[in-house]
Amino acid sequence: MLTAEFEENVRNALLHYGDSARLCTNPLLDRLSARHLPIEDRLGELRAALRQAINSLRPPDTVPYSHADWLPYRVLWGRCIQRRNPLQIGDELGLSRATFYRYQAQAIQAVCRVLWERIEASSSPPSLSGVPAVEPPTESPPRWGPPARERVDLQALVAGVQSDMQALLERQNVTLHVRLCENASVIYGDGATLRQIVLNALAAALRLSTGPTLRLEITATPQETRWEIQADAQGRAPVTAASDQHPELDLCAALLQPYGGQITWAESPTGFSLRFTLPTLRPPKVVVVDDDQDTLALYERYLRRAGLDLQIASDSARLWALLEEGYPDLIVLDVLMPHEDGWMVLQRLQTLPETAEIPVIVCSVLAQPSLALTLGARQVLLKPISESALLQAVMQVLGWADSEHAPPQ
Repeated sequence: MLTAEFEENVRNALLHYGDSARLCTNPLLDRLSARHLPIEDRLGELRAALRQAINSLRPPDTVPYSHADWLPYRVLWGRCIQRRNPLQIGDELGLSRATFYRYQAQAIQAVCRVLWERIEASSSPPSLSGVPAVEPPTESPPRWGPPARERVDLQALVAGVQSDMQALLERQNVTLHVRLCENASVIYGDGATLRQIVLNALAAALRLSTGPTLRLEITATPQETRWEIQADAQGRAPVTAASDQHPELDLCAALLQPYGGQITWAESPTGFSLRFTLPTLRPPKVVVVDDDQDTLALYERYLRRAGLDLQIASDSARLWALLEEGYPDLIVLDVLMPHEDGWMVLQRLQTLPETAEIPVIVCSVLAQPSLALTLGARQVLLKPISESALLQAVMQVLGWADSEHAPPQ
């Protein structure tokens, strides 16, 4: 019987199809891939299974491509595999926002049923491989993209990890002592990924430890955050992070890859220290371009409060000057501006190779989403805009939140 947890896992895997770090932490990885394979191959198997399930929604070729029967397949394929913006897909298919998400939910439910039936039909236990005959992945090995840069409170992260580990620690009569240095308070990254890194590192140390305590110490410098787990392990054979006997460490290494981090061991006469570092990533940089000073002040209050690195440009000349100093992660662009309006700026951004990949949110009193999206905008917001709607759009484009949960506009 389908469970809510399984459905949520499928949904997350579909909507983060291209995010290797998130797929690594999804329980479907254990159910839809063989555990003995390298992590890149396992991710390839999971992606292949997801593609097959989506393809099962495809109507027969005898059904006209414009028929409504194609909509669940086209919505999900465009959203997950092609990773296109929902607004663009909806505009192309002539769907309202609500209708788009209704078809997306319908398609995800259908994929859940397909995957569940294949898992139940498998002769192997679901925990080993949910798809007995997954076709070899046709795509190249997955590339690890840059990590997300959301604000992560270290104290809250560590408290959550301690709560998750408590039952396991009690079962083995081990006490976890945490020392969080005063200068280690906030880092930027993907909170779910960072949590899994720490959990798996602690799980590996706990399994190898022979003493009554584990000690986790976190320190920070302007360049990096250092994590060290100390444990007693007298009589244990030396271990290495690359050992095939420690799957938790393989996963840690894979999750650390986008951050440029690695996991290392240091032996002592009585035990070992497990160490890894994470760079101190800067918060995302957002440039807001608008000639109205009241609007700029409003945006500045909204976005700085969200912890973003904000730069202000009151006209296009200032924007181009800022771009000469460095490229932002996002541009929020008004349309009605003197000299060079937003449409001209957007087209220029798209034609220059060095700026073509910078995502743009158009925010204007002009309700022309089709034009904005055609010219390359990722999202379109109609003024006046609320704080929640602006932040939701910014978080979507930066990859911090799924657009299905955006507040009504």
